[in-house]
Parts: sequence; structure tokens; C-alpha cells
Amino acid sequence: MIRQKIENQTVRVGLLAVLGLFLLLQASCSEVSKELGSSTASATETRVGITGTEQNPAVLDPFTKYEMVMAGGECRFLVMKIPSRWYWKAFLTAANRDETQKGHLTAEIAQPNPPWVALPGTLLKRNFDLNRAEGDQAVLSAGNPGPGRLALLKLCQDGAPLIVTLQSEISATGALLAPDANNALVTQTPER
Repeated sequence: MIRQKIENQTVRVGLLAVLGLFLLLQASCSEVSKELGSSTASATETRVGITGTEQNPAVLDPFTKYEMVMAGGECRFLVMKIPSRWYWKAFLTAANRDETQKGHLTAEIAQPNPPWVALPGTLLKRNFDLNRAEGDQAVLSAGNPGPGRLALLKLCQDGAPLIVTLQSEISATGALLAPDANNALVTQTPER
């Protein structure tokens, strides 16, 4: 009787050990297959980097370079504080590393009231239509002729997952920024 109990316990311990080893190998094989690329991750699993929603946008640090992977038809909302008579330049690089599908990114600095002023040679909105294994760059900017306020940058992705890099430059201008009749950026001498 005691001998049979010992044998039953030994069988149970052996079965538990085999089951544990099986589960351990299963998890390891799953991780190895992801690393080797034989397993595809879902769009949400490939997302990386700073995120923000329309109701709760992420605050950008002007001295930080941001690397993001955007996927699954997502939008991210980011804000930058622009003091009075300063400008913000957002340097964007978008790259599609997918060999099988196209990717699309819309980057836009939302227009408040009073509106931002785009610096010469820059944009307030840019659409990136990226073919397979292609990349592109753009500079968006907002000049602030009014009181200090937040600029909202909206990034929306569609199609292939995209690698997006964002670097900022924020600086004071030598003179007051103000839009002319054509909404072009002009400098004026500050009043004393």
C-alpha cells in the first residue's frame, strides 16, 4: 500500500515535470519565432514610442528625439508649448519598411484662433504617401505672433506600419512675428 502511494506520487511528479517542461518550451518557441520573423505580430503589438490621444495629448520635450512605430490605422496627438514671438519646427521622417504594402501618414499642426504662421519653406500639414520600402522627410512649423500657447501636432497612419522620427527646434525670433494680409510670415520691429 505504501509502495503504491509512493509510485503514484512519483508518476504525478513526473507528469507535472513533463507538463512544466512542455509549457516552458512552448513559450520559448513562441518568442524565438517572433525574433526570427516566422511569426507575425498584430498591429497593436508593433506600436512603439510616445503616444497621446485627442483628449489627452502627450507633451513633447523640445530637446528629445522621438522614434515611433505607428500601425493599425492609429492617430497620435502631441503638444508643444510655444512662447510668445517664438517658433517651433517639427522635423519629421517617415519610413515604410514593409515590402508588400504601401503606407500613409498625415502630419498636421492644428490651426487655432488666431492661426499659426508657417515659416518660409515649411508647412503646417503634410501627407506622406510611401510606396514599399520608401521614406520621406518634411519640416512643419508654427510661428506664434500672439501670447504663449500650445501647438497640437496630429499624426495619423494608415496602411503598412511606419517608422516615424520627430525632432523639434524651438527658438525665439529676432523680431516680432506677424502675418501680413496674405497670411505670410513677416517681421516687425517690436514696440518699445
